[in-house]
Amino acid sequence: MSRIDHAKAAGEFIRKTEHVAFHDRRLWDLREKRDAQTHGIAEWETLRELASGIKEHTLSHLSEYLEQFAAVAKANGVVVHWASTAEEHNALVHQTCPSAA
Repeated sequence: MSRIDHAKAAGEFIRKTEHVAFHDRRLWDLREKRDAQTHGIAEWETLRELASGIKEHTLSHLSEYLEQFAAVAKANGVVVHWASTAEEHNALVHQTCPSAA
């Protein structure tokens, strides 16, 4: 299986106007379906606000949660790798999984 340059593929995709039109129609179709479902849930806004709060809390404490996860993973014999950049991440993946290169 060959590697895919997703940025290049996306650029080629959107150069075709029929693809852009399809994407826009599909996006609005999905939004309409989502909106239709939300009207059937009386507490939708409350749930949405709760989820937003959970997301905000999690992101603001992400480093703590990642450290907790790593400690538990290591205690279970998992090797945990840390990367601070995309390049470092990719290098770790290629070192760990040479066939992915």
